[in-house]
Amino acid sequence: MERSKHQLTGRTYFSDKIPLHVNRYHEDFISTHHSHDFIEITIIEEGKGFHHINGEVIPVNKGELFIIPIGANHVFRPNSANSKNKLTVYNVLFSPSLLQGLINETNHQQEYALSEWCALLQQGLMNNYIHLRDKQDSCLRLIRSIYLEYQYKHVGYSIVLESKVIELMILLFRLKNRTLEKETSSASMVFDEMISYIDNHFNEPLTLTEMATNMLVSPRHFSRLFKKHTSQTFTEYLQNKRMEESGRLLRTTDHSVREISERVGYKDDDYFRELFTKKFGLSPQKYRKARSRDH
Repeated sequence: MERSKHQLTGRTYFSDKIPLHVNRYHEDFISTHHSHDFIEITIIEEGKGFHHINGEVIPVNKGELFIIPIGANHVFRPNSANSKNKLTVYNVLFSPSLLQGLINETNHQQEYALSEWCALLQQGLMNNYIHLRDKQDSCLRLIRSIYLEYQYKHVGYSIVLESKVIELMILLFRLKNRTLEKETSSASMVFDEMISYIDNHFNEPLTLTEMATNMLVSPRHFSRLFKKHTSQTFTEYLQNKRMEESGRLLRTTDHSVREISERVGYKDDDYFRELFTKKFGLSPQKYRKARSRDH
């Protein structure tokens, strides 16, 4: 069945006082897939369910938080139609213009990373949603206070709301960076294991696709991560490893070039000779003779 899509617009929700709307909502099976021309921050207050966003289906429960950029297509669904199993969320909707003060101030304070992130979000240039986990309930408490301020609308509420949204954005940026640091640390450990595996199995027919599958990432993402961690492409690293070992074998054994080629993982010894000559500036035979004269 084709998903129903439509775009929600800020003018439907925002008042003249402040371009912001906050609600507390029990998700259902009636709401349709939609996008919007404003920024939305949603946090799960209670219950379990699913977030359908940009073609993905993400299981969600209490404390899960999403920054949904302009143009993202999404909808939340509860776990079941049973009224006892409600999926309750807070939604903070606001115009991109609300970020301009924060962008200006962070530029002035030379907090360029925060400023750049807000600018991408403001301009609709953020490629995807951001999914975070508010384990300490710090975001939930702040969003609840934003909701109450919005509901009661006491004197000066628009000023208070704008300052609280700024506080929320800074809190989210910090949470995003902490999450990224943990993921980077975890990825580094996995990569150490992967490099160790390559170092011990370089003579086998290893492929980038096989390595990416083992890490549960796409080949393209694996390539980016590998280059970031080693400053080499996967192919360069594997070839360098094989060339180092072939040089050692030429210096320390009487094995033929063909045998060494096979021992380091190349079945085509002509291709091996070509790679070796490119790496060392000498053919395997000349390299062996030169090194034997050195000793």
